[in-house]
Amino acid sequence: MPLSNLPKPVLFHPLKHHLGYIQRFIHEGISAPATTLKTDILAIGNASQLDVYTGKLSAQQIAEEAIACLQQRDLLAPERYRRYLAAEGNAYRIITLSDGTDWVLRWGVVAGRHVHLHPARYAVHTIRVKANVLKTAMAALIFAAIQHEEVDLKLVNAVRATWLSLPLVKKFDEEGSLAELLKLLPR
Repeated sequence: MPLSNLPKPVLFHPLKHHLGYIQRFIHEGISAPATTLKTDILAIGNASQLDVYTGKLSAQQIAEEAIACLQQRDLLAPERYRRYLAAEGNAYRIITLSDGTDWVLRWGVVAGRHVHLHPARYAVHTIRVKANVLKTAMAALIFAAIQHEEVDLKLVNAVRATWLSLPLVKKFDEEGSLAELLKLLPR
């Protein structure tokens, strides 16, 4: 979901933080140009850990619920929101959405999108993954589907070297949860 499809003022990166979106990206990635896929996957960045939401709310619903929560508290205007974030000496706040998942609110740095939203660490309906593991799993699943191959160590290392500019791995478990993530993503 391009950022422009989410209601303003929410800044949310579903390719980093939303399992359902990531699954659709992989499915649709089979027919996308390789350069676009590579650019999108690399845009996930190199953060050491990411929290990925696994619940039933769509990215749109998450954004709408966050907006409603802030509207109820009269905190949607940029300056009120900024003061709210700073009031307790932190640069963030936590809200809980309808499915019981905690979400972190931060200041968004994209113009018109000052409500930066991502899942809280270790919240219900989330998994914590390394960014490079997520990128590797996504690229490997897309590449395997395009090539009509199974995901194996040779394929994983090929995408890490050619698409991701990452070092090779000796086995799936070497980076933690790659094997589990490969099972979770292709739905």
